[in-house]
Amino acid sequence: MYMGNECEFFDKIANEWDSTRTVDASKITELVKMAWLEPGFNVLDAGSGTGVLLPFIKKAIGSAGKITAVDFSANMLAKAEEKYGGLGGITFTVADIMEFEPETDLFDAVLCFNFFPHIKDKLKFMTRMRSHLKEKGFLVIMHDISRQHVNAVHRDSAAVKNDRLASAETVGGWLITAGYQVTKTLDAADRYFIKAIKN
Repeated sequence: MYMGNECEFFDKIANEWDSTRTVDASKITELVKMAWLEPGFNVLDAGSGTGVLLPFIKKAIGSAGKITAVDFSANMLAKAEEKYGGLGGITFTVADIMEFEPETDLFDAVLCFNFFPHIKDKLKFMTRMRSHLKEKGFLVIMHDISRQHVNAVHRDSAAVKNDRLASAETVGGWLITAGYQVTKTLDAADRYFIKAIKN
């Protein structure tokens, strides 16, 4: 799924990563609200990175909820655990998301935040995530910046220059092919959001 040099790239920049991007807490809160997570949910944070999304998920699912944070960069995930391990109920797993096998029950939701463009075989990813979801479980693909902004940022970096985000309409079509029902799409000037329920 990944080229080795991409993993190396994220391992190298792990320490600086959080200082390169401002976290717009109100926008991320709104995106997580749109996902409709419920207290007690079992959530997979796919491509967790330094764990930006973890406190927002935790707030939504409460102390009874569980999160599995998966990332292929050990350094990025170590940062996430250092920052948010104390929240409780979070399992940190270093793995390629395409090889990942959950040790727990199936998930109520898989969230993919600021990560989807880095996946090489997107249809395979969708199918794989579907196999990790409960009946009526859902996959959310979201970014806290626009699709155009995502693609402009990636274009300027050699390691990720081919990692593009397609339109919500296109991604929605892939999700239908992969066995989902798309319930919400937003391809806006300042954010990107798709929610799809396992059929």
